[in-house]
Amino acid sequence: MLTLRPYQQAAITSIYGYFQSHNGNPLVVIPTAGGKSLVMAAFIEGVLKAWPDQRILIVTHVRELIAQNHAEMIGLWPEAPAGIYSAGLGKREAQARILFAGIQSIHRRAQEVGHTDLVLIDEAHLIPGNSSTMYRRFLDGLARINPALKVIGLTATPFRLDSGMLHEGKNALFTDIAYEAPVRHLVDAGYLSPLVSKQPATRLDVSKVGTRAGDFIQRDLAAAVDQEAITRAAVTEIIAHGLDRKSWLTFCSGVDHARHVAEEFARQGIICSTIFGDTPKEERDAIIAAFKRGEIRALASMGVLTTGFNAPAVDLIALLRPTKSAGLYVQMVGRGTR
Repeated sequence: MLTLRPYQQAAITSIYGYFQSHNGNPLVVIPTAGGKSLVMAAFIEGVLKAWPDQRILIVTHVRELIAQNHAEMIGLWPEAPAGIYSAGLGKREAQARILFAGIQSIHRRAQEVGHTDLVLIDEAHLIPGNSSTMYRRFLDGLARINPALKVIGLTATPFRLDSGMLHEGKNALFTDIAYEAPVRHLVDAGYLSPLVSKQPATRLDVSKVGTRAGDFIQRDLAAAVDQEAITRAAVTEIIAHGLDRKSWLTFCSGVDHARHVAEEFARQGIICSTIFGDTPKEERDAIIAAFKRGEIRALASMGVLTTGFNAPAVDLIALLRPTKSAGLYVQMVGRGTR
């Protein structure tokens, strides 16, 4: 029988405790690699075994997380009445009692989904702060069907650059933090790998890069960082630091920058592939599978692999994508804490 870690059980206990004394939409904060999928699965199993008539929906932005969360549920509870609603995964099982869904696929389908008692939003920090979003319209549709709908957000980073904490402000969807597991506690307890920083000799000069919505302007950042001499020096440093490491993940500042980084790795004898938001699903899945098998030593990415990417063998993170966003930084380095 699976035994939850103390902080995972504490998270579940805190959710029950919250709804005994509050009437709002709480957040549960668990660090990257802290087993958020397992917490959701164990919580859902407990709810349905206590109240079998409940209907639960788990929503996120990321296709990989939909599949990962569903797999965790079935692994914990093989008989779980679970289904998937995701165009990217080719499934539309709208009537499942436990439904794992992608917001892009389901946001106009509240009537099709029907009566729902509880919505869990994974990676809740990805919800835009304004009040007119796919999430808000979808949740409003579900609330019209069931005014007693409860919403729980789960995230490793309970804040946004443009609006601060997710549970604060006029348009906040969430109302409280019901539970938060500190990163330091999980590292000290041996649940997460400690991160060791290396001071690079290669400097990325972003002094002339402007800021928009709290972070560097993407186009200007790519132009500043994507310089041949800088890329060559940075890749040389990464290789030197990675000699005794097996799986390297490099976050880049633009699509062309990532391609140039991969080309420089290849020039120096390292197998490196690139992944972008528009990389076809089959190609992306094949690259990630080869990376996890150790056939590809390095991945260079732009705008992806910060959320929902689970590769426990990653033992070197190279940040060639400067950011002012604490949330983005945490998501990037968190790929190496498993």
